[in-house]
Formats: sequence, structure tokens, C-alpha cells
Amino acid sequence: MPELLSSVGIVGPQLSLRGMRRDTLRVPPFKGSRIPLAMILLPVRVWSVMIEFNKRRRFLGTAVLWFLVAGPGCVAQTAGQPSGTADIISALRNHNFDQALQLSEGALEKSPNDYRIWTLRGMAYSGEGKNSQALDAFERALKLNSTYLAALEGAAQIEYQQGNTEAKAHLQRVLALRPGDPTSHAMLGVIAYREKDCANAVVHFQKAGDLLSNQPAALADYGACLAMLGQFEDATAVLKKAIAAQPGSKQVRYNLALAEWKAGHAEEALATLQPTDGNGFEDEEFLLLAADISESQNDTAHAIALLRKAILAQPKKVDAYLDLAYISFDHASPQVGVDVLNAGLTQLPENAQIYLVRGVLYAQLGLFMEATEDFATANRLDPNLSFTTTAMGIVQSQEHRSGQALETFQAAAKAHPKDALTQYLLAEALSQQAEPASHDTQAIAAAQLAAHLDPQMVAARDLLATLYLRDGHTQAAIEQCRAALATDPKDQQALYHLILAMRKTDQKDQVPGLLKQLMQLRTAAEQQGAQQKRYKLDDVVTTHY
Repeated sequence: MPELLSSVGIVGPQLSLRGMRRDTLRVPPFKGSRIPLAMILLPVRVWSVMIEFNKRRRFLGTAVLWFLVAGPGCVAQTAGQPSGTADIISALRNHNFDQALQLSEGALEKSPNDYRIWTLRGMAYSGEGKNSQALDAFERALKLNSTYLAALEGAAQIEYQQGNTEAKAHLQRVLALRPGDPTSHAMLGVIAYREKDCANAVVHFQKAGDLLSNQPAALADYGACLAMLGQFEDATAVLKKAIAAQPGSKQVRYNLALAEWKAGHAEEALATLQPTDGNGFEDEEFLLLAADISESQNDTAHAIALLRKAILAQPKKVDAYLDLAYISFDHASPQVGVDVLNAGLTQLPENAQIYLVRGVLYAQLGLFMEATEDFATANRLDPNLSFTTTAMGIVQSQEHRSGQALETFQAAAKAHPKDALTQYLLAEALSQQAEPASHDTQAIAAAQLAAHLDPQMVAARDLLATLYLRDGHTQAAIEQCRAALATDPKDQQALYHLILAMRKTDQKDQVPGLLKQLMQLRTAAEQQGAQQKRYKLDDVVTTHY
């Protein structure tokens, strides 16, 4: 197979960049994510949040199914039954489920309202794998006695396996009768994970205790939720247990490496991704994550090599092309990104994301007509790609058509009311309007909605702090600054606004310490920027298949 990309080189300390137009825009790199949008104009913080919002990697979740086997613990509750039930219990214990069904049918002819016999019948159906009939039997028992634990557990087991919403209610009723039951907590943890309620999932998983040690899939969900909550060290410990139990799981290994990286253990993360045979990274997702980690460690050459390997191995997959384009943007080399995406279009000519990102890079190069054409093509190929309208608005703003840009942002926000990034960009555009004064109120509302839709969007809180300070709402500005810093302790803008706000309060004594912290952050940022500027990406030479 001909080589798709014959060279993506690194040019050394002279910072030369052959055949490219220089661009002064610098956007801090945001790694550990996926699918970017735009890097064109407006304040730099706009592009920062757009990249962060769209390039986030998601922890890959796993579903877990295990069985609450109807064993002696459940059957024991039937002790003291009327005559005949002892034979049913014996048949169940011996796994003679057909016999148990026959015996339960005869027993119900004599005692049709005996919830205990209905429960035994449900166990027999469950043993034969007839879950629908089993659930009907358990539900019949619960109608006769709503607090009968064996029937509750049987119904919860089946509903859980089938993914029914009723499982949650039944498990909660089990806990009401038997507080601290680890199995119920484990199952509720998985249900909460599936509902993307990681806060409650973690609580239930913690209460499940040692039971999880025998449930590697539940451990995987537990670790993923800890990571989603930003508890990366704890996530690493849990995911190590999960991978020890199922070393062949790519999802768990990927999540473990991602958690290790986010916890500040980049070398461990790369080692986790490395195959045990030492032959290098092979899985595409592993290659992409390893490239992200390498780039975050300023090893751009290795990152590019990994992405080229991913492209050559899977030329019909889009992510590696996009990641190379992101790196080209980070290194102020938009033409390289355009060349990479042109190569991608030879393999994926109908991919809307490629056109969208290439349009972004064209705009960075000042080629607004080409950018507009690419955005229109992306929108035609995938009308649900909400960022195309947003990107058009940014180009309009770049060309000093602020009124038209605002209308475009408003239309995008109306079309995608639950898209946090779109709401944030609308707020940014409104905040830059001189008239009327109501634009500030509208900007605050849009920024508040963005922060509500994505509580981790630091830029939305930074903008709210700016607007609150401008309108004289000092305490509200302080609250937004602290919320931003809780998510990103290195947010210089939030720290600067906090200093301005604190000077207007009776807590001026905190200002010197905040100023010292701000200077430390600026020094660290300058050092990182110097490292980033050390290299420029060389031209990409492409060939056709």
C-alpha cells in the first residue's frame, strides 16, 4: 500500500517552516480529548474552550451483568410453608426446575394466594431461563406481599438483566428491608453508571465493598466514574484491580492509561498502553491516546510518528487525521494541518468533520472564502453537526460583520439549545456588542446556560465573572471565579478577576497571596509556551492512492 503521508517532519530550533504562512494566534494545547472544532478568531479564550469542549476523550464504559442466583439464601425464606412446598424447595436445590414447576402448579391449585409458592414458581421459571414467566410469578407474589424479600430480589434480578427501569425501584426496596446489602448496592451502582449519574454510582460502589473484587466489569464502571469525577488517583487504583481481573480488556486498559495520565503519571500510562510483547502500540485508540500523552510531554516527534502509524494502519478512520490537524494548530502550522486533511479526504471524501476542521484552518490562514465553502460542505454532509453554523458565525465576526455574526450565533443557539459550546459562543458575541445594554443581560443568561449544561466549561464561568464585574456584581463574580478555579487551578483569567473582585471587598488581605499565585502561573505558562515554540511542523507531502 503506498504511503499516505511521506513526511511529517520536525524542524529544529531555528523554528523554520517551509512554504507556510505565519500566524500569530497561539492557543494553549488541550489534550486528552477528541473531535475539535475551531481555532479561528474572537478572544483566544474562545478557541481554547472550543478545543477543550470538542476534543475531550470520554472514558469508555462497560456494562456489567451478573446474576443473583436463587440459592439457599432465597429459598430459606420459604421455611415453615404449608405441606408440599418442601418438595418444591428440594427440586429447586437439585436444579430440577421442570419438576419444581409441576409441583408449584399443584400447590397453587390448593393455595392460589400463597405468595411464597408464587415466589418458588418464579425461581423455577428463572432456572429454566424463562424470564418473562418468572417475572410474572414474582410480580404476582409481590401483589400478595409487597415486602417479601425473595420475590423482590428475584424480580430485581430479572429486571436488571433486561435493563428495565423498574429494577432500580425494586433494589431500593430491597435495601429498605436489608440495609447495606452489598449486591443491591453493586447493582444500583451499575444502574447509576448507565444513567450517567457517577456521583451516586460511586457511593453505591463504595458500599458494595469487597463484593466488587469478583465483579471486574463493575470495577471497570467504578473506575470510569471516579475518573469522570476527577478522582484520578482513586480511579487508577480501582482500574488496576479491574485490569488484573481481565487483562485482555482493551476498554479497561485504555481507561487505566487515561486515568494514570490525568493523575500525572504519563510514563506509567504509556507503559500501560504498551503491548506485553514489546512490539509497539497497535490498537488505533491506544495509538491516539499514546500520541496525546507524548505531545503533552513535549515529545511531538513521537506523537506524530504514532499518528502516522495509525493512519497507515487504518486510512479509512478519521480520528488520526484530525489529531494531526490539532497538533498543527497547536504549533501554529495550519497549512500542515490542511495538507493532512487533504490526504484524509482522499480516503474519506464525504466526511463532514474533515471539512469542518479544514475550514477552521483555512480561517486561521485568512482564507475566509475557502473556509466558508468548507463549512457549507460540512453542513450539507451532516446537518446535525451543530458547530458548522457556529464556525460560520466566527468567520463573519473575523471579517468584521458582527451583526451578521450575532444573528448566526443566535440561530445556532436556537437550533441547538442544549449545546453548551454554542450557548457560550453566543454569550461571547453578545458580550462584545456595544448596544443595546440588554445584550449584557442576554449574554449572562446564555453563559449561565452554558455553565449549567457543562459545569466543567471554565470559559463560561470566566465570561460570567467578566460580565458580573462589569455590572458591579462583585460577589457573583467571586463565586464564578472560585468555581472556575475549582475546575482548573491554573486558570489565570479566573485568578485575575478574583483579584479585581477581592480588592472591592473587605477581604483585601487575600490579594497579595493571589498576586503571587498569578505570577507563578504566568511564569509556568511562559515556560510552557517557550517549549511549544521550539518546533514547527514541516510540510506534509501527500500521494494519491
